[in-house]
Amino acid sequence: MTTQSKNEVIAVGGRGGSGKTTISAIMAKIFAAANKKVLVVDADPPADLAFSLGVDPKGKTIGAERKKLGRDPEEKRRIANRHMRDIISEEFIINVNGISLLVMGRAEGPGCYCAINELLKYGIESLSKMFEITIVDCEAGIEQVNRRVLAGVTTMIMVSDTTQKGIRTASYMKEIAESYGVEESYKIGLVLNKMRKDREEIKEKAREMGLEIFGVIPEEEDLSRYGLTGKPIIELPDNSPSVVAVGKILKVLGLNL
Repeated sequence: MTTQSKNEVIAVGGRGGSGKTTISAIMAKIFAAANKKVLVVDADPPADLAFSLGVDPKGKTIGAERKKLGRDPEEKRRIANRHMRDIISEEFIINVNGISLLVMGRAEGPGCYCAINELLKYGIESLSKMFEITIVDCEAGIEQVNRRVLAGVTTMIMVSDTTQKGIRTASYMKEIAESYGVEESYKIGLVLNKMRKDREEIKEKAREMGLEIFGVIPEEEDLSRYGLTGKPIIELPDNSPSVVAVGKILKVLGLNL
């Protein structure tokens, strides 16, 4: 793999429950520990990534602001002459544990996902220039695997559990991404999550579907406990099997730490 470019933009996608948010949080933890300037974009409506990083956005989201603009003329006047980049960076970036976090929030009303995706594209293309690393935790499924969002991405990680359904979804996402004519330097591949020793054959199934495997993350009891107690994923110890595995994946991708 090539070495890290000046501005790396990593999109993380997958089915709901695949573990994409957990992996996004662990990547952010690793980059922050390496003193990288990192932006994390929580593009999944439930904002689980924010909580995984140890913060409650409390309505400080792009979706909440969009809703407010629709009903408050004074708010429209307040931001009328300001550049969108300044509005987002000054009012919606949350700083937590050495990480800059932007929460997109929930769309409201018909056509809102298009508007949210346009803002997401803006965040990737404009804000990412201010950071060494940008991580986008995409909405579950394929909603954000589209031309607008993929335009500024350099690496796409598709996360799957060890089920054939998960692998098929990842394969479909890859097909969609490639149909948009991604750049030759664009890296796209699979991370198998919650891997058990008795599921090794799923790797061969993934390869048969044309998926490059970036790495595997073992099943880990600590992650289940964190989920049950609501403890932030970012508090996982550095020697956690999941943290170690994600670190290896980043090295495979040429992201020098």
